Amino acid sequence: MPTIAAVVLQAEQTSDPVLLRTLGERPEEAVRRAVAENPATDDGTLARLLHDLVDVVRATAATGLADRPQLHDDAARSPDRWVRAILAHTYARDDRRSLALPVQRLLAADDFDETRGRVGATTDDPEVFAALLDDASPRVRAWCASNPRISRAQMERLVTDPIRHVRAGAAANGLRWPDDDQLLRLAHDRSVEVRWAVVFRVDRPREALEVVARDSDEWNRRHAELALQDERNINADQVVASARTERARVRDLRPFDD
Repeated sequence: MPTIAAVVLQAEQTSDPVLLRTLGERPEEAVRRAVAENPATDDGTLARLLHDLVDVVRATAATGLADRPQLHDDAARSPDRWVRAILAHTYARDDRRSLALPVQRLLAADDFDETRGRVGATTDDPEVFAALLDDASPRVRAWCASNPRISRAQMERLVTDPIRHVRAGAAANGLRWPDDDQLLRLAHDRSVEVRWAVVFRVDRPREALEVVARDSDEWNRRHAELALQDERNINADQVVASARTERARVRDLRPFDD
């Protein structure tokens, strides 16, 4: 009899959908999880794994839906909030594709703020985005800052949001915006957390660092001083490269209000 490790390896490597269907019914969680990760698994089997009794199996199945739009509605109606949240982030790194609008609308009305926030970060629909920009949850509004299609006027709303977590999210995660003027104002923000986010934002204006280098908070002041000496004192090269790559995404995208 093969060991469980051998069966897991088989589930990972086979391209036989009939075998995968059988393996997807095995009692061992590790085997079902491997089936969920295998791109050769058929839609019916993956749909069943989206409703598995084990949460990690359901979550694993939800991560493989980018090329299976026929399963999106089912996942969007899952009783597992993390399945819905994972679905909402399906095209977070692919601006050429998006969830179907009815699915986006369903997720944008989700009772889990993580799901709504991820829709805010990824939606390409201006009406869905506008609604989430007004969401009652600061967490959702903060997520909206990382949407590559956000306009400057929309970012200004986040930069001036009454909740510091939202303003800090704007400073840390905005792609096209905040611009230098907005970042300079955030460097004067009343919140230590927001000023900290400005310091660690890659390619923030030097003037903003000079402001925080006079900060009343010792940690903010010290890290701004280090950054003025050399960016690599606070941000590793890979962090800088990743941030610049992410921001390059917006060059070919039109903001929502254009």
